[in-house]
Amino acid sequence: MAMMELTAVRRHGSGKEAARKVLFLGKVPGVMYGKGLESRSIEFNRRDLEKFLSVARRGAVIVRLNVQDETEAKESYAVIKEIQTNPRTDRVIHVDFYEVAFGKKFRIEVPIRVKGKAVGIEQGGVVEQVTRSLEVECLPKNVPEFLEVDVTPLEIGHSLHLEDVTFPEGVHPLEKDTRTTIVAVHAPRVEEVVSVATEEAAAVATEAAEGASVAEPEEEEK
Repeated sequence: MAMMELTAVRRHGSGKEAARKVLFLGKVPGVMYGKGLESRSIEFNRRDLEKFLSVARRGAVIVRLNVQDETEAKESYAVIKEIQTNPRTDRVIHVDFYEVAFGKKFRIEVPIRVKGKAVGIEQGGVVEQVTRSLEVECLPKNVPEFLEVDVTPLEIGHSLHLEDVTFPEGVHPLEKDTRTTIVAVHAPRVEEVVSVATEEAAAVATEAAEGASVAEPEEEEK
């Protein structure tokens, strides 16, 4: 389990206008909530948050979140639930955290990483990662940073499914269809080859037609 730390400040204003003011001041608004817990508005130092996200986005992370209020600081454990970005600049404009209790199971999306070079690539095939993450249920202490699958033995036409994924102890996938495809190796697309051949044939036909067109006047002169 990857564990990181982050500091936030309790924000008492809410709504779009309050969020705009926070962004104007160079900070990032956010919210923290949990099952049976009151939703709390918070804000982050932009530089600290972006540094945290540069690492946290690579896998599932439990964050020890220290929320400072006017008179006290409260420590909580949470996971990233949603990140909103500006569509034009791609800068973070809002982030949601879901608070978790260390003794209770919860659901979290865990990324899948592919390792190895498939045999099918040497055969001219193409590797496609169909499923990039899986939702699992586990205790916070058992959260895996990522799930890994080895594609080395895959030949063209072969694939890995959910039943081929090894899960750490205490981690259970919520997807029940064990034949769900994770990675597949495909043959090169026939349409692309046919398309190229068709284009070449069309070019030859055009050249022949143009040649015949130029020769016609000479035949008439005879």
